This record gives sequence, structure tokens and C-alpha cells, in this order.
Amino acid sequence: MTQRTDRAARFRVSVSAEATQRELRMCGFALLNQYLTMHRVIAEHLDLHPVELLILIATTTGNVQRAVRPDALPDVLRGSTPLPPELIVPMSRRAISRMTGIPKETVRRHVDSMVRRGILLSMPKGLRARPGLADRKALTAILRLVELHAACTEQLIKLGALTTHPAAPARSKRA
Repeated sequence: MTQRTDRAARFRVSVSAEATQRELRMCGFALLNQYLTMHRVIAEHLDLHPVELLILIATTTGNVQRAVRPDALPDVLRGSTPLPPELIVPMSRRAISRMTGIPKETVRRHVDSMVRRGILLSMPKGLRARPGLADRKALTAILRLVELHAACTEQLIKLGALTTHPAAPARSKRA
């Protein structure tokens, strides 16, 4: 059972290729089961066709890529506060196709439907996901996804595929 905490962990995680090979079936099952469970959690929240879900995930990830670079996002924007427009990178249909491996024509058809239904917003330079991170259902789904990830990580640690090490102390930044 995974417990919730507000503390940041002070360790690093590394992969043991030897243990992963020894426990290949169990590691593969843990990861694929996590993927399927995460898909179900997201799909329940959004009620989308699997292809549309993949398009939405690619679009959402692409939209925030500039904002979530290490040390780029101010604390005030790390929660559910909507990102300012200048931090949102619109995604083209072509980029979505490249990122997901879905044929361009299939992306176009699904995107058109998603725009009509208000799931995606069409902008001059591409598409963006509808804002909704502050939605209570989104928070519940994201918290569930984090719990699933933690449980899978714990399982991989028990199998020896992942090992933890104390983190090196943070170095101070020079002015």
C-alpha cells in the first residue's frame, strides 16, 4: 500500500539491468499493468476513445513542454493555476502524428471531432488542450496516477530492477 506524503525524497533511483533481466517477466508485467491501469484512470476521467486519449496526452504534453523545463516554472504556477498563454506551445496535427505514430489523416479526423466537442482548442499556430487542471476530477485522477506510479516503483524496487541510493547534497547556485 502506497502512503501519501508531503516530503520530498532525498534519494536517487537507478536501474539494475541484471535484476531486470532476471525478473524480466515480472518487471514487464508490472510496467504493462501500470500502463493499462493508468490508461483506464485517464479514460474514466475523460471518456475518450483510445486514439483520442493518445492525441490528448500528446497535445497536453506538447503544450506545456516549454513551461516544465527544470527550474523554468515559478512556484505560483506549479499547482493548478492556469499557465499564461506565452508558456503554452500549440501542437500541430503533424507534430501529434509524429509523436504518437498515428497516421496524419487519422489524427486530423479525431482532432476535428475533439475540437467540435471542446476537448481541444484550435489556435492560429496549432492546438492546445482545454484548460482544466483545476477541475476536482482532474486532481483526483492525477493523484491516482501518482499513487499508481509509486506502487509500480515499489514493486520494481522489491524485484531489484530499481535500486535507491542517497542523493548527493544539493550544490548551492552561484550568483
